[in-house]
Amino acid sequence: MKKIKDIIIVGGGSSGWLAAAYLSWNFQNFNIRVIDKEIGTPVGVGEATVLNFAPFLASCGFTKEEWFPEVDATEKLGIHFVNWINKNQDVYHPFFNNILDDMDYKTAMLTRFDDLSNVAYHVNCGKLVLFLQKKLKDKVEFIKQDVSKVVHNDSGVEHLILKNKKKIKADLYIDCTGFNSILKNKTEKIMLRDRLICDTAVASQIPYKNIKKEKVPYTRCEAVDEGWVWSIPVASRIGSGFIFNRQITNIEDAKDFFIKHWDNRIKKEELKTIDWTPYYDKKIWNKNVVSVGLSAGFIEPLESTGLMLAMEGVYSLCKRIYKHSYSENDENYYNEHMKMFYENSIDFVNMHYLVSKRKGIFWEKGRQLKQSERFNLFKQDVLNKNYKDLNETNIFNDTDCFTSSSWFCWLKQTL
Repeated sequence: MKKIKDIIIVGGGSSGWLAAAYLSWNFQNFNIRVIDKEIGTPVGVGEATVLNFAPFLASCGFTKEEWFPEVDATEKLGIHFVNWINKNQDVYHPFFNNILDDMDYKTAMLTRFDDLSNVAYHVNCGKLVLFLQKKLKDKVEFIKQDVSKVVHNDSGVEHLILKNKKKIKADLYIDCTGFNSILKNKTEKIMLRDRLICDTAVASQIPYKNIKKEKVPYTRCEAVDEGWVWSIPVASRIGSGFIFNRQITNIEDAKDFFIKHWDNRIKKEELKTIDWTPYYDKKIWNKNVVSVGLSAGFIEPLESTGLMLAMEGVYSLCKRIYKHSYSENDENYYNEHMKMFYENSIDFVNMHYLVSKRKGIFWEKGRQLKQSERFNLFKQDVLNKNYKDLNETNIFNDTDCFTSSSWFCWLKQTL
């Protein structure tokens, strides 16, 4: 059994500060330090959340009245998938508790629910980080230094050497350094190329042109010939990006398309390019290092899984260290839990491409992705009108983050 008193979080993006917030509120005896670069390089792929966002912040001691205005938030009642099945054939994915055979999904999504458990949020992640930093300034130590060297031993990370030559060490390290994953030491990855098609995005902030029309209470995912475009309306602007496969679409061509898509509201020099290979770590918790956020794995922006998986990573870690210690069994349990969480998310995202009937090489290759057993089982249930046991489960306590209701909602509209 390994005791924990000192925790170092490396990386100061959304994942790092969410981890610091949850740990500092729930483990007030821990000494928590956050180390971030002198000059940050946030990814900012997406700013849409799912239903675990508000409960997570509440579990960090923050009320909605505190964070909502600070992070540029707007309500999110679901996702509108425009032209996804065919041109002029949409899919609506609302948040709801039960499913009915004759449910009007469009009406369900556009109805503001009184039950806040059915509401997620669009947020500005840059402002979210600033909010968390302000709230935690007296609770955690913030070290704004680059890590120049990571020294490993048989137990994981022995210590870190900062740019200012200072040596720093902890009992447990949380790696929130994004795709660079600087704390890892030769970890095995589960590669997802055969199950996920997207690997690149060009993104930008879009100024509102008609805020009354464009600031809608849902995320918009519009299918286009060579991928899809997300639109996330926060209070002061829209966050948007074009998602595609760089083996099919040239990045410069993607930029030109994206600018034209937004009627030249943005300039090419304002665009940010993010590329990745979809994966997750086989051992997300490896010895004394736990990877959270992009360093643990990345699927793609569809269905807003990024922050969801990061928060689940933090929450599940805290369930294993609540006695201020951990064992190898805790590592193994955590890794199996997170594996199932990733697998469920991957299967659900993968399904979106399998059911589209759009033409073009991108969508044709999407239909050729490896099908999951879960997809085939739900497909048969929908075809047989077998709609039993569809109550939503709490994603904090269940590895099926996308539950039966979401699967049936999607497949009923597409099969």
